[in-house]
Amino acid sequence: MIHRQKSLGACLLAMAALFSTGAWAQTAPSLGTASNFVVLGGAGVTCTASGVAGDVGSLVSVTGFPMPAPALCTLVGTVHALDAAATTAFKDFVLAYDALAAMPCVVANNLTGQPLGGKTLAPGIYCFPSTTADLTTGTLTLDAGGDSNAVWVFQVGTGITTGTASVVMANGGQQRNVFWQIGTAATIGTGTAFVGNILAGSAVTFTGTNTSLVGRALAKTAVTMTGANISLGSDGAVPPVGGVQPPVQAATATAPSLGTASNFAVLGGAGVTCTASGVAGDVGSLVSVTGFPMPAPALCTLVGTVHALDAAATTAFKDFVLAYDALAAMPCVVANNLTGQPLGGKTLAPGIYCFPSTTADLTTGTLTLDAGGDSNAVWVFQVGTGITTGTASVAMINGGQQRNVFWQVGTAATIGTGTAFKGNILAGSAITFTGANTSLVGRAFAKTAVTMTDALISQ
Repeated sequence: MIHRQKSLGACLLAMAALFSTGAWAQTAPSLGTASNFVVLGGAGVTCTASGVAGDVGSLVSVTGFPMPAPALCTLVGTVHALDAAATTAFKDFVLAYDALAAMPCVVANNLTGQPLGGKTLAPGIYCFPSTTADLTTGTLTLDAGGDSNAVWVFQVGTGITTGTASVVMANGGQQRNVFWQIGTAATIGTGTAFVGNILAGSAVTFTGTNTSLVGRALAKTAVTMTGANISLGSDGAVPPVGGVQPPVQAATATAPSLGTASNFAVLGGAGVTCTASGVAGDVGSLVSVTGFPMPAPALCTLVGTVHALDAAATTAFKDFVLAYDALAAMPCVVANNLTGQPLGGKTLAPGIYCFPSTTADLTTGTLTLDAGGDSNAVWVFQVGTGITTGTASVAMINGGQQRNVFWQVGTAATIGTGTAFKGNILAGSAITFTGANTSLVGRAFAKTAVTMTDALISQ
């Protein structure tokens, strides 16, 4: 009897330790046929000025697809309005919603009154039993600790409201394994980069502009989208969209050949001008190169060769233009449209990212490019107009190589004071390095001029 009591006591202590740390062997509920949908609204789906990659369904009506006017929406997928597929999927969604709501949440994981922005959470079940979840600012990081099957469940008693904030996956976490069970309504606000499967007891509303969801929006009542980009992403478990597997972003990001342009650190079609800077690598132009070698303290140092209107410069310029066009032609999926989103503070996996008709902003903070251990990982940034930077930086982690980062800029790139930039800049017009303490580890290729002041450039 004493032995049994001791064993029972040890068991209870172990269980207490388990619960006190918030650990719980949660598993992802089955979404059934609802997993085939990206957007599903029982009382209707309404879309304006948004893009969706995946199937859309409702028990009532779907409006806004396909795009009859610029104010409405683009869709890569199929609409299911009050058909058998939508009906079955809605039933499966409700079953999953109930399963999520029934999961036990330990006391340590009750986050009532705690903003989600700024938190890093391990896999588990987290709850706001009778309150709203707040992600109005900052970044919520979901850290899988290397387990790609790790699951997060958020049980929210009432609603969730977001602002200029984001949810990011770290160390192998997959957005398909994140579940937001919302008691009432979910409002995903302007500038939010959200992740996971939202299962709402009433409505899901995407408001404002520059809002994105990598996951699913499933609502018992209506889903309303304005200025949103929604897709399943590319975490390796993307179900078919309209019977066709959607593009996987990581697979489409391949480095273009720079040809003989790879021999140059700086190349400007209309000229290269250098003041108080240093370049390690060859410099070329179809017109002229000024500032090398250093005739006075105000001009520049060079470890390399100058090619001004010679055969090497001419061939390299042609190869640069071919690479520029190849980069511009690469497809960018809806979820990777970063229009209006500052790059500072983001952590991006390999892929193709775009600002189709706007400027890219890296005026503050750090843009982190995470290769996930793949030294051949490639990032392509397609910028419709220009790029402007400030006291900011680009950082490579987990094996990322700056040689595999490409910035295809529609017009001019201005690399400002205090910027530590990385990658190959291929600009449709000029590249200008301004101010002091500016650096580029990569290449600067411009169809017109490259102008350097107080810059350090190396490959």
